Formats: sequence, structure tokens, C-alpha cells
Amino acid sequence: MLHNSTDFAKMSAMERETKNSIVFGGSTGAHTAKKPRNKKSRARKWLIALACVLVIGVAGYLTAVYSQIPFIRDLREMYIQTAMSTLHHHWLATSFIPGDVIDQVMDKYNKQLEENMTPSSDLPPDKSDEPSVPVIPDRPSISDKPGKPDEPPEPVDPTGIEAMLAMFPEIDPETIPDEITDFHDLQISDIVDMGILTTAGDQVWAIDMPNQLLILYYKNSDFTGKLAIVRDPTRVKLALNKRTNKGSTVTELCEQEGAVLGVNAGGFLDPEGKGRGNIVEGLLICEGELLHESDGGTYQACALDWEGNLRLGYDLDYSQLRYAVEFQPIIVLNGELHVNRSYMSKQPRTCFGQARDGSILLLIIEGRSVTTGLGASVETCAKIMLNYDCYNAINLDGGSSSSMTYMGKMITKSSSPMSGGRTLPNAWVVLPPQNGGNAQGGSETGSNPQDTGTESQ
Repeated sequence: MLHNSTDFAKMSAMERETKNSIVFGGSTGAHTAKKPRNKKSRARKWLIALACVLVIGVAGYLTAVYSQIPFIRDLREMYIQTAMSTLHHHWLATSFIPGDVIDQVMDKYNKQLEENMTPSSDLPPDKSDEPSVPVIPDRPSISDKPGKPDEPPEPVDPTGIEAMLAMFPEIDPETIPDEITDFHDLQISDIVDMGILTTAGDQVWAIDMPNQLLILYYKNSDFTGKLAIVRDPTRVKLALNKRTNKGSTVTELCEQEGAVLGVNAGGFLDPEGKGRGNIVEGLLICEGELLHESDGGTYQACALDWEGNLRLGYDLDYSQLRYAVEFQPIIVLNGELHVNRSYMSKQPRTCFGQARDGSILLLIIEGRSVTTGLGASVETCAKIMLNYDCYNAINLDGGSSSSMTYMGKMITKSSSPMSGGRTLPNAWVVLPPQNGGNAQGGSETGSNPQDTGTESQ
């Protein structure tokens, strides 16, 4: 037995541990009694944790629904607009967002549509009376070579690359691979892997010299899309569905007209999502004939006149129009961005525009998919088209209607469950050059039949 603290201090650590075990109880001594679990204490901890989660959840919900912090407010408006702009997915917003909040966002959106209204767009200031289609030099032959017999001929471009760049100045020549050696009749598609880029840095999906069109490809986390640049606007026409019981897909309308490319055009009645795509909604003019009146409201015309000029607005002279449908909003007006960030909805899109040189710009954005993303806002679409000198452009019927067909095959993924895309009342199609300019069906000179006294066809 220890007599004092000095003796205890002199003990080794092991001896002290052994002594403590004997005196106070331990593994080598008497077993201490285990304290009983405090069930009330554990339950109290769980209740506190649950209360914290609920408080955080409620605070997060209130912040998401009512906060005016710009970042949160923008996300909320984008979500509400995206949900409420669909036909079948309103519940994504109405299930848990108060009606007054939804109404406030949609009232703001509708106000923007009203402010977007434009009587009529202008023509590009540098557009001539004839469509600006680059002249493609013919293949050089010995008899065509300039110079006298005793003089060396002037240099020629045997591969035709100069002709291609004259047709498509958007292409960055530094990105053209060496494997392409002849450009005269170049017609290649699905060539993203080749790495050909435009001067704006976008990927080239197709180069089609015979049909004078270029197709670009877009892919990011939000959307996948394609932009077709059509050099000759007089080869663009409105194709009408000829069935009575249902509409036609874009691919079917291209086949009907012998077209090389097409996109969906005007809207149609679709009660409860069960429409068959054969009942036109809104303005419809084809070959100068008014087939359906405008529905008014905030819808505006997307029209081509008899010279291939794009005309946009709600107060156009119908007598000057060859083709017309209508939708909303105008996204580029007279060379300037005509929408702002108030248009937050991300959707599949179809946009129709015209560049300063007269080229037609047809943009399709895919969406509503895990693989393709939600889609794009109309502001994003406008900025894509402005990269290619767009002067006027409008957003057309989108969603599951958005579709592009090239050479008889749908080259964009529709969000429609229908394998070939939705059936529609009409489509914008591009005819091949051998069918002649002026998109067939009109006068041979492309003039307005009402101006010449002839009947429209």
C-alpha cells in the first residue's frame, strides 16, 4: 500500500495503470457498471435534427419562391417560363409554386411580348434587288485558260477551293483538312469529326456546293442544334400538307416538294395535345393566296415576298407577300437584338432569319432530353444568328414541332414521341437549283402575280 504521493510518483506508468485498475476498477479489477442508454436523450437529438432540416427546407423554399436576389430570381423565372410554355408540363410549376408568383412572372413575360410587337421590319440596307448568290467559277479547261499561246496561262484554282470560299466565306480555310482535294461539287455531311470550323468558331456539319447551303452544328450542356445557311432565298418556299385527316412530317413535306432541306413552319391547333397537325392556326399565305387569317394577339408574320425578302411584323401588306405564317417573338430586328433576358424559357426552338446578303438562316434547337438538354432561350438563338450577319429573324413554333430534314433524313432529334417527328400543316423547304429559283409555283421572274395581272398558283 502506498503511503504518500511521492511514492506514487516514483511508480512506473505501467504500475500506476495496474494500481488504478485495482483501486478504481478496470479490466484487471472489478467491472464498473455500464450506464443505461438514455433513450429520451437520443430521441431529443433526432427531433432537433429533424427540426433543423425542416427549418432549412422552409427557408430554402421561401428563398427560391420569393427572393429578389437577381441570380435566384432569374432561375425562378426561367423555371416558371419553361414549365408554363409547354403544353403538358404546367404541373412542374403549379404543383408547388403559388399562383400569384406564377402570374407575376407570366404577366412580365406577356408584357415583353407586347413590347416586341413591330408593324414591319426593314429590308437589309445593302441588299440589292437580286439575291446575293456568289458566282461559282466553272471547272477550268484548256480552251478556257487565258493568255496567248506564247504566254503562260494565268494561275487557276484546279481544286475549286476559291469557289467554295466564295460561296461560303463563313468557313475558316485554315481548318479545312488536307484529305479534301476537290471542292467543285463538294457535298459532305456529318463531318464534325473533320474539325472544320467557321470564322466564328462553330463546327461545320455539312458543306453542300451543288445545293448552295451550309449546315453548322452546336452542342453544349444546355442544347444541341443545327443552323442551315441557304444562299439563294428564292429557292425557299412554304410546303403545305395535302392530307385531310392528319398533317405531314417535315421529311414527308420535303419529299412531296422534292426539297433538299426543310424545317417546321407555322402553328396548328392541338387541343389537349391530341391534335393531328392538319388544322392551321394563325396567318397562312401560300403563292400569294390568303388561306387563313391571322389570329391577332401578340403573333406576328414571318413572310417572304416575291423577291425572297424576309418580312416580319403585324401590319404587313398581304398583297406583297408570297408566303407567310406567324408566331412570336421577333428576335432580331433591323440588324439588332430584339429580345432580352426577360425571355428566360429554355425550349426546343425553330427560328427563321435572313442575313444582310439575303441568305436565309434556319435554326433548329433540340431539347427536353437528358442527352440534348432543356433547349435554348430565344435570346441565345438570336445571338447565334447574329454571328452570321442576321438582319431580321423570328421565333417560330418550337417544342416537339422543331425538326430539320436534310436529303430525305431528319437530322435533328425531335422531343416528340413520334418516330418521324410531329405531323404538321406546313414547313419551310429549300428546293435544289435545278428546280429553278423563285421556289417554283410563282411567276418565272419571281414577281408578284398581282402586279402583272397573272394568277397566283
